[in-house]
Amino acid sequence: MRAVVVGGGLAGLAAALDLVDAGWVVELLEARPTLGGAVQTLPARDGDPEPPPDNGQHVGLGCCTEYLRFLERVGSAAGVRRVRLGMPVVDGRGRVALLGPGAAALLRYRHLSVGERLSIGLVARRLGRLDPEAHDGEAFGDLLRRLGCSRAAVDRFWDVFIRPALNLRSDEASAAAGVFTVQTAMLGPREASDLLLPAAPLGELHGDAAGRTLAGAGATVRLRSRAVALEGHTVVLADGERVAGDAVVVALPAPESAALLGESPPPLEDSPIVSVHLWLDRVVLGPPLAALLDSPAHWVFDRGRLTGNEPARGQYLTVVASGAPELAATRGGELVELVRRSLVERLGPADLLWSRVSREPRATFACRPGTAALRPGPGTGRPGVVRAGAWTDTGWPATMEGAIRSGRAAAGALLAMPSHAGGS
Repeated sequence: MRAVVVGGGLAGLAAALDLVDAGWVVELLEARPTLGGAVQTLPARDGDPEPPPDNGQHVGLGCCTEYLRFLERVGSAAGVRRVRLGMPVVDGRGRVALLGPGAAALLRYRHLSVGERLSIGLVARRLGRLDPEAHDGEAFGDLLRRLGCSRAAVDRFWDVFIRPALNLRSDEASAAAGVFTVQTAMLGPREASDLLLPAAPLGELHGDAAGRTLAGAGATVRLRSRAVALEGHTVVLADGERVAGDAVVVALPAPESAALLGESPPPLEDSPIVSVHLWLDRVVLGPPLAALLDSPAHWVFDRGRLTGNEPARGQYLTVVASGAPELAATRGGELVELVRRSLVERLGPADLLWSRVSREPRATFACRPGTAALRPGPGTGRPGVVRAGAWTDTGWPATMEGAIRSGRAAAGALLAMPSHAGGS
């Protein structure tokens, strides 16, 4: 059997790997010049420190089992550092508290009163007993306050945990997604909350490694090949070429997927991620990463240290802001100065040696209340044509884990079809 996979992001790569492992002949088409989709390393520019910045600091958790399996399959497992959750959180006065797993760490979280810390533990236990699907109609922040959390607890604890996972504040995100995240990462086995920190450029870890693995397994990978139409099981490219198969996986963002399938796009909003990459003339961040409260700089990562490329002078940082459209619309120079000023006010004085901004306006879909029902599964109603993408109904938020799960589900749907099962 021959499959055409449209889209070389994590969803398409995961689908292609499962199909080629099942003995299918696979041809993967990607419009960009690189694989990896939303998980990329920026093209190098003169003056960039080593390695060039990624388009954001993508971090996984220990509960992301399919992501870990994907890295193992493409030979990149050694490129990710797994460390126990221990996130320094810095408030507006420069005071630091450690956010970690377990009740003991929570009781030491001094950005909240003792009573607020105790209430978080009680609320977490209540969240563990809820059915996530029953709460998609309300915001997670509303649910937290209804269960007994203060406004400060939502802002100073829950958002630090939830915002990077959902790319939205608790007050904006669906409670279904929030409850699922808490149950899976916070209340799961101890290792579920471990941080998976990339120690190599994202493009190298994901797209490059997967491309080599697919080619080594006999698949055909074609870059700069944009699909513009789908006729049966034939994909029409922008230059008029037609690529035929026995089945098709459409692994594209929601609007492009709908256009190729001739469907109405689901009414899902986008949520952006903005990253500011800075080389400062001195070290200001002691740990490899930290979160900042009440700041446009949500998370700060020591990219030089994490990748083993600390500069001879100063510090190479990546600063990430999730779900902040006001920052996505801020001009580059203004954004760099805003973030630099926020860092030095909290962490200590430093001058700027270099900077670069990366923006992903459509980094994820916005999993607002009511969106669970808008996410379709892999089936399209067309025999032998399936869809994939982190925006589809994976049971997970729009994460790397969700993207890979969607690709595997799409491949599984093809492999389960009576006329296709087993390949040939």
